[in-house]
Amino acid sequence: METSTNNLLQTSLKHFKKIPIYVVEEHNEALQFIYSAIGGKKLPLEGTTLVHLDSHPDMLIDRKLKGKDARSGRKLLPLLQIENWIVPAAAAGHIGRVVWLRPPWAKQFADGTRMIHVGDHPVTGLLRIDSKEPYYMSDGLYSSQLENKRQFILTVAELSGIYEDRIKEISQDLDVREPYVLDIDLDFFSTANPFINLYKHIELYDRLEHIFGFNIPQLDDEEACEKFCTLREKNLEELQNLFEHLEKDGDLKNYDGPKTDLYNKVNELREIIKAEAERLGEQPDWWMIFAGGCTRDQGGLPHHISTQEEIEKTVTKTLKLFLKHMPPPVLITVARSTEDGYCPQHQINFIQSIVLETLKEAYNTDEPVFHYLNSVD
Repeated sequence: METSTNNLLQTSLKHFKKIPIYVVEEHNEALQFIYSAIGGKKLPLEGTTLVHLDSHPDMLIDRKLKGKDARSGRKLLPLLQIENWIVPAAAAGHIGRVVWLRPPWAKQFADGTRMIHVGDHPVTGLLRIDSKEPYYMSDGLYSSQLENKRQFILTVAELSGIYEDRIKEISQDLDVREPYVLDIDLDFFSTANPFINLYKHIELYDRLEHIFGFNIPQLDDEEACEKFCTLREKNLEELQNLFEHLEKDGDLKNYDGPKTDLYNKVNELREIIKAEAERLGEQPDWWMIFAGGCTRDQGGLPHHISTQEEIEKTVTKTLKLFLKHMPPPVLITVARSTEDGYCPQHQINFIQSIVLETLKEAYNTDEPVFHYLNSVD
């Protein structure tokens, strides 16, 4: 019955004459084109598969996002950032399966397939998830009690290698069926951690782990997990308040929050950063430092600057063979991710050109739409 329903949905969909390719700068901008395809009945209203090649899962949730806002259609789009655009679309039912294909250096999730529920916290109405994986627990996003919940499937697999039999096996194991969206972040091929060189002389990135890091105990009990997440959320809220005050005043003299251990740690770090900034003749960007700290909860972001030879091999061998064994997608989105420092500036145009050429060879594609050239800050 389910198969016949899926077939009926597919036959009722309209089709692009050629597969469109949309090239964006910030990855969350890709979602507008997925929503437009849903509105144009090129994709089903519910249950689309997203095949997501990226060095980052992009599957967090903004801790302040209400479930009702996730289900508000295109009104959701301005509320999203690069790290949290996929799960809200799953909460609205539009995405039913996410296939995160990762390069070897990205290990935020273990490989495998799992069922996840996302929905509203019954007390706050905030969007939360029932996954106990460190990726979510470290951000305080877990809840066992969810209203208006939706289920989606998350499959994680490493995409690497240059031999056709191996790549064919990967694609067959994934069992991706039409209709689906192919989504490629160009930092899949070469990845920078933009925070790693932040005040490198004083090793700031390592110092931030001492403040932002959080040991996640092995918790099977749901009540214990809930308590942990409540504590972690309070912890992150306090850190945000401290750094917002620093961004505004440059010090913590008039900070009216509690003088906790976190306060003391941040205040001590502030003095070290201020001295280094004065040595360099600049003002600290406290919000940038806070953003860097938020990446230290699981040991830091992936960092692997590929050589040109590595990039060429991954695109012209791995990607090309993978696409050969995949059904054609409904549409393709490509994110540059270079202005925020995740895809190296000196490599972006080379990576983009050979990826687009490979897509053109693999499928009957339309001319790419370079959305990033028309974006207004």
